[in-house]
Amino acid sequence: MNEHINWHILVIDDEQDILDVMVILLEDQGYRVATALDGPSGIDLCRRKPPHILITDIRMPGMNGIEVLEAVKQIDSGIEVIVCTAFADMEHAIQALQLDASDFITKPVSAHTLNLALKRAKERFISRKKLEDYARFLERQAADQAQILHQDKMMSLGRLAASMVHEINNPLSGILNYIRLMSKRVRKGPLTAAQLEKFSQYLDLVETETDRCSQIVSSLLAFSRKSPPTMTEVDVNEIIEKCTALSQHKLTLANIRLSVNVPAHLPTIQADANQLQQCLINLVFNAIDAMPHGGELHVHCHYRAEKSELAIAVSDTGTGISTDDLPHIYEPFFTTKQEGHGVGLGLSTAYGIIERHNGRIEVQSRVEQGTTFTIALPTNEGQK
Repeated sequence: MNEHINWHILVIDDEQDILDVMVILLEDQGYRVATALDGPSGIDLCRRKPPHILITDIRMPGMNGIEVLEAVKQIDSGIEVIVCTAFADMEHAIQALQLDASDFITKPVSAHTLNLALKRAKERFISRKKLEDYARFLERQAADQAQILHQDKMMSLGRLAASMVHEINNPLSGILNYIRLMSKRVRKGPLTAAQLEKFSQYLDLVETETDRCSQIVSSLLAFSRKSPPTMTEVDVNEIIEKCTALSQHKLTLANIRLSVNVPAHLPTIQADANQLQQCLINLVFNAIDAMPHGGELHVHCHYRAEKSELAIAVSDTGTGISTDDLPHIYEPFFTTKQEGHGVGLGLSTAYGIIERHNGRIEVQSRVEQGTTFTIALPTNEGQK
């Protein structure tokens, strides 16, 4: 990085002779140099064209070097400041270091001392810039991960919605038929006691089917909601129940039999419930895609007391994963599916979610026999 910086240095001193000497010393070494005879003029230059390094005298009339240092750091905290002081001003030099000056040098200034101070200031400047660049990189990476996570969720939501349309349509058709039947009968005149009893049964069915539709829509809305990651105490039973409820119709359409085995009273975990649900939905969808002609899907969970962790296993009887593909399954955009069945974000997203929960994903697979993905997550009991 040093090779690519055309170093710009500003020198502030109330003595013109000293400025002239500093300019000669610095320009001989290839620096671009600007000068100012007082603090306010130097601060104005910093605003208009910030230098990489500022060298300022401590004792100056009007505005001293400490005040210049404070003002410059407010303008741009990245400017490195070297203060020049006499031996009698050591207290001010220490104060300057406490205010984030990079170094101090004593008068009369020798070329050797100046070069050492400049070397330290440049190293400090470069280190600071590297840290800032790395911080920006981490921010971009976090934003990219959040975008990928949301994109994957929207893809899953689209697949869920497509199957839910059929599941909602059936009860709505029934509701409509009952309403038409009752409306037609009411127009014929007063109802008998037997007909009122029949109407009461119809209304109970309408209420039940309407509630079913409402729960389906509520589940989809909860899953689609874009919310910031929130780690709370989570009951895995509830997460698995929601996932299987959302996936049930899609499993039925694919001729896949679902079995769930989750013991009651399992230890809770610290997790983002929405992200964990997304992860399990991804694993279920992968299992469905692996069983194009139907099959069996098993979801079971157990507590590994020796490791204080919960293990959630999703097993299918599908096509399995080849040994050549296994090392690549968590890579973004890696997929063995046919076009239209995914872009390879599901497993990489699931891997990222579980990793952020301090857990891990284990996989066992045999071609044409099936695959088991196991999510291992630390429990709250293990963290006490």
